[in-house]
Amino acid sequence: MTTDVPLSVRTPSPLGEFLRARRHELAPEEVGIKRAKGRRRVGLSRTEVAELADISVAYYDIIERGRDLRPSKSVLDGLARALKLNADARAHLHALASGTPSRRPSDQEELTEELEEMLDALDPNPAYVVGARWDVLGANHTACQLFTDWEGKRAKRERNLLWFYCCDPAARTLFVDWEQEAADQLALFREAYARHPDDPSFTRILDEIFRANPATVEWWERHDTDPTRGRTKRIRLANGEVVQLRQLVLQVLDEPDIRIISYFADVDGDLDDVELDA
Repeated sequence: MTTDVPLSVRTPSPLGEFLRARRHELAPEEVGIKRAKGRRRVGLSRTEVAELADISVAYYDIIERGRDLRPSKSVLDGLARALKLNADARAHLHALASGTPSRRPSDQEELTEELEEMLDALDPNPAYVVGARWDVLGANHTACQLFTDWEGKRAKRERNLLWFYCCDPAARTLFVDWEQEAADQLALFREAYARHPDDPSFTRILDEIFRANPATVEWWERHDTDPTRGRTKRIRLANGEVVQLRQLVLQVLDEPDIRIISYFADVDGDLDDVELDA
């Protein structure tokens, strides 16, 4: 799917987009509605969602069209039940509807001395630090060997974790389940994007990725919201060996948008026993 207008510009409302995507995914039978003979509609209609949520069709139409309305908690809970949202999707729905502004992250995010020391201490387990916009602020020696040398071998625009997953050819080779891994990362980025809706840099990152890899537009429109996926990754080393790594993500207390991401072998033994370079 391609478009001349960046998706992040043409979407009318994150809340409306989310509701629309979710109702299109549900079959009538999943919510106890008998499918009428000859029905061709994919998913549920607005009328059906409104009835299931016990609100008027006109009111639901206003919500989905994003007309500057903040639904009450009871309405959101009704929509969550109607659309059979799990706990993560329900939380995302409430976050989209709250519209709570967040502090805009600094345009000059830097790796502190303390974080650099932590990265070194985690070696030989690969670890890197990412900022609010998923720019890679620093990585230890093993991470540079296993993933890529972001600072030494990538242009500034490409020193971004989402770009690496979705657009960097090295990621296609590295991750055994590359397409699922990339789509999952895009789903997780949506949460960061939702926290900073007025920051144009998030829009720019998405637009560049959508243009570089058109498949990501379809992934984005699915509105996946399960952050528990992708915590165990199958990595293909340069010599062809496949290892399974567990991902651990830590947030910096006084800078919640900055995360430390590290990986540990999912089997007995350490990564220093693995030959990273073929």
